[in-house]
Order: sequence, then C-alpha cells, then structure tokens
Amino acid sequence: MLTATLGGLIKDFRLKKRLSQQEVSLRIGWKDTTRLSKIEQGRVGKPTLPTIKKVIKALDLDERDTGEFLLTGGYLPTEEEVKDRLKELVKKVEDWPYPAYINDFGWRFLYSNGKNLDVFNLDIKWQARLLKEKPSLLLFPFLPKDVMPVQVFKGEDAANLKPFVMAQVATFKMETFLYQYETWYKKTVQSLMSYPEFISAWATVTENDYHKKLLDYEYKRIQGIYNKQELTLNFHVTVARLIKDPRFQVVFYYPADKATAEFKYKH
Repeated sequence: MLTATLGGLIKDFRLKKRLSQQEVSLRIGWKDTTRLSKIEQGRVGKPTLPTIKKVIKALDLDERDTGEFLLTGGYLPTEEEVKDRLKELVKKVEDWPYPAYINDFGWRFLYSNGKNLDVFNLDIKWQARLLKEKPSLLLFPFLPKDVMPVQVFKGEDAANLKPFVMAQVATFKMETFLYQYETWYKKTVQSLMSYPEFISAWATVTENDYHKKLLDYEYKRIQGIYNKQELTLNFHVTVARLIKDPRFQVVFYYPADKATAEFKYKH
C-alpha cells in the first residue's frame, strides 16, 4: 500500500498551493476526485512514475520540490535524469584533489573519479565495469580480494571503527529502512544472496551496529598494498546532497593525517 508519507506530501503541497482536490484532478484529466483522494489517504498502491509526474505537473512544483517529492516517494532517478545530473556533477568530482564519487539514494554507484578507484586498488577491468553497470554500494564489501584487495573500516571517528561488511550492511539497513518495500530495494538485497558472507551479515547485523552519529559524515580507514608498499590511509568522508534534487549526492574524501595527504595517486 502507498505510504501515508507520500500521500501526505501531495496533500501538503496541494494545500500550500491553495488547490482543491477537484482542481488538481481536473488538471491531470481525472473525471472526479476519487483517485486523488485515495492517493492522499494512502488507500491505494503506489502510483507509477508517469502518474506521479502528472500529479507533480498539476501541483506546479519547481525542480527542488520535485526532487524532494520523488525522494519521499522512493522513486529512483531515471536513466535520463542520471545523465542530466552527471553532466552537472562530474567536473566537480574530477576536479576534487582526493577521492570522490556520485551515488543516488538507492545506493547506486553512478560515477567515480580516478583517485577513488586508486585508494580501493580496484582491478582495472572492474573500473570500467563499475561505470557501465552502476552497481549497488552494498556490493563492495563482498567483492573478491583479487578485485578489491584492500581492507576497509568505517566509523564515527578513528577510535570507533567497524569492519566494512558490518558497517556497510548496518548503514544500508538504517538509511534505507523507509524504502524496504520498494522493488529496487528488494532487488538490491536479492542480487547479493549469492554471497554467503552477505547472508550471514544480513541476518546478524542490527541497528546497534550502525556506526554513524552524523548522517553526512563518517571516518574511513583503508589498508592495502600500493606500489609494493603496505599503507594505511585515513579519511574524513562527507556527503553533499544536490539541493535541487536530493536523490543525488556527492561523497568527498579529505585526508585525516599527513601520510594520507601525501599519498600519490595514479590518476
């Protein structure tokens, strides 16, 4: 069933615009208010994206409100929307002097600068695959060691770090909880069921394992072999959400110590 949150948001915007259900329904082309009333009350299944875009147009929402609306409703960006946002954001990511990448609220990995790929020591064939397939960020802790031969730890600070598997699963569970009935959420989880370690983590990790106190910040430690030398890289990681469409965000890394600041990137 449709969540009351989305229906309530439609009603809030409608009242803010001083529009009656009848006026909105007429703008959409519906013969009466029955359908809109049921949507607002959460008494019907979730509207399709084409239908919800008709509602958005009838409410005359600007770009920012539209993004917030679609985020609340759990509507993943379309391929066309992804392309448009990447045009805006790629240069910022490429110009960043440290690792950075772009993802959406559904945890799809949309774009990365070369420095991010460097610190995770990703296999060169996988680098191209990432940009083509846009995999879930939930996949990364379960990649084979020959693909991503580093150890990763995440936490609220340097003194409170958790292994990548535990931290990533806990974060996904907590931060996408409201979308657990969405098709894309179910597909994401289902796609990882071939990994025994994922099945074990999913069954045991709880909200108590969630490591973040600030939604848009975490501390990350990456240990690996770089140019035949074992190194430990420490980063502050922050998230910047796109103002006009909060379904998209850019993740920026900052060196947390001198050794990390002096790390030599290939890209």
